[in-house]
Amino acid sequence: MGMEMNDLISKALEVAEEYPIFPCDAKKRPICAGGFKAATQDPAEIERLFSAPNAALIGMPTGEISGIDVVDIDVRDGKAGEEWRKANAERLGRTKIARTQSGGWHYYFSHKTGVRNRAGIASCVDVRGDGGYVIIPPSDGYQWLNDEELAEYPDFMVDAVSNSNSADNRTTVLDAFGSITDGREKYMADMIFASMVEYKKATGVYPSEQWMLDNVWPTYAAKVVSRTGDLEQEDRGLGMFKKKLDSTLRKAQNGGFPELEGYVPQNAHISPQSASKEQDGIRRRIVLKSLSELRKTPPPTFIVAPYLIDKSFAVLFGAPASYKSFLALDWALSVAHGCDWNGRPVEQGAVVYLALEGQTGLATRSEAWHRDMGLEDSEVPFYAVTSPISMVEDNGGDVELLVQAIEDGLGGILPKVIVIDTLARSFVGKDENSATDMGLFVRNVDLLREHFDCTVLVVHHSGKATEKGMRGSSALRGAVDSEFELLREVGLPTVSLKVRKQKDTEEAEDMWLEAREVTWEEGVIGTERSSLVLDIRDGAPSKPVTLTHDQRVAVVCLERLIEAGNYWEERADGTAGIPENVWRQAVSEHLPEKADLSNFNKFRKRLAAKGVINEINGLCAINGKSAT
Repeated sequence: MGMEMNDLISKALEVAEEYPIFPCDAKKRPICAGGFKAATQDPAEIERLFSAPNAALIGMPTGEISGIDVVDIDVRDGKAGEEWRKANAERLGRTKIARTQSGGWHYYFSHKTGVRNRAGIASCVDVRGDGGYVIIPPSDGYQWLNDEELAEYPDFMVDAVSNSNSADNRTTVLDAFGSITDGREKYMADMIFASMVEYKKATGVYPSEQWMLDNVWPTYAAKVVSRTGDLEQEDRGLGMFKKKLDSTLRKAQNGGFPELEGYVPQNAHISPQSASKEQDGIRRRIVLKSLSELRKTPPPTFIVAPYLIDKSFAVLFGAPASYKSFLALDWALSVAHGCDWNGRPVEQGAVVYLALEGQTGLATRSEAWHRDMGLEDSEVPFYAVTSPISMVEDNGGDVELLVQAIEDGLGGILPKVIVIDTLARSFVGKDENSATDMGLFVRNVDLLREHFDCTVLVVHHSGKATEKGMRGSSALRGAVDSEFELLREVGLPTVSLKVRKQKDTEEAEDMWLEAREVTWEEGVIGTERSSLVLDIRDGAPSKPVTLTHDQRVAVVCLERLIEAGNYWEERADGTAGIPENVWRQAVSEHLPEKADLSNFNKFRKRLAAKGVINEINGLCAINGKSAT
């Protein structure tokens, strides 16, 4: 039970004497417009915000806004947080500590420039920095364990969450990934030198200035973060890059690197001309790693903890009406905004969403999500593609066009996540059951993932026999890093999220989600619009659905039609099911009185009201069941 309203406001005002705060509901979700970005220390504004009827907890943004970074040690679902805490107690040092609602710990530290949200370290530790927030004591379920002064953010955690591997002199700098905020000048010099070395080793000559600007500068620009918003003003932009490039090239051309002179190219078949000109297709770079380099590879971390792994290939599948597109969009928008997903930490980044089943549904769902979260959709790095795209072309033509569109549209920024919704709409003209065709799809997904160093999430359908998992060739399951299934409870707006595969990390526990309608009015005449958002449930729904004899007969008839597959239709707008007249005819063979259209419509609406079936544009389906 949450704190009483007056007590909550009083406690919030007390916390605000030190830190900016904002209200959250009992599920730790921000309830004010702007989310954690609306945090304030103004007493009048705090009293207004925390007077909301669903205000229950006190949220505090982390990172530069508050001057605090938090190491979040988790023990939920059997995570080894306590063991990790004991093993790293000395390195964590003496600092302010809070006990969390779930029995874990929040270690508070002074903010260190460059520390951002990071999830899934050692499978039980998250970092809340820039772009994140925590629930702060004395919120219900949270308490301070000591009154220590804030310590400096520990160096070993900087290493653990750094988005760039440490450069080994000049040979591994090109393997760096993520955002660089410290040591940027050295990073620039190392990248220029390492690129020239690799080019020299491949071709026997040094690259031209134009080749370096076309191929190396975009990588540097995408990975380096400005502290002021203007890299040029900080002498870390294109101007300084050209100066360093010019001096390094002149030194090389004057014999300043004798160890590389007379070097026999490792790839003698690559001519300087072919290496320097623009190549058709997606450029790839294959890197060899020694065993020692493999040992230094950091363990998987999460974009959305503990589900979506950074730089991975994931599939989210389920039957029609199992809310899979709603969940994919929920994750995608959480990443784009950098806001926690139902209390789980998220790493912020740009998102490209391939809405291949139409843009109208995406726009409406996005509007509902933003209204429910109290966030604005302007300036958020979320980009939709609504043009038809094939991911199974032999020549990869559409994939190349997509890559070009992303590079042009994002202006050099690398997407954190690319969502393909759905696999079926990107598979037109090919056979999902063919291992060859599915192999083409997997290869093109991998090309996208490698090219942009990002995660690709594919929304897919379950097979006819749901217990056998995803529809189509088993080549897909063998290729993915993560496989998530949504199973809907018949007759209820609830689904369970099951992790059927999670490569190189511990599989998360099952989670229950419940759909909730969000309505609003828009336009001059106040047209009512609505869509759904998903909330986390504490457990499985317990309320059974009771059907009459006639209703059970009708459901069995529809189920048999779906399983037969002969009448199943999938339309361009994303709707799918059995035509209503086909189902009515099948039912009337057992229940003659249902042959009358008016009687059947009333009968059908009662089944839909119980959540057993859904009917959209004349197509009927059982919730949670599909055909192949």
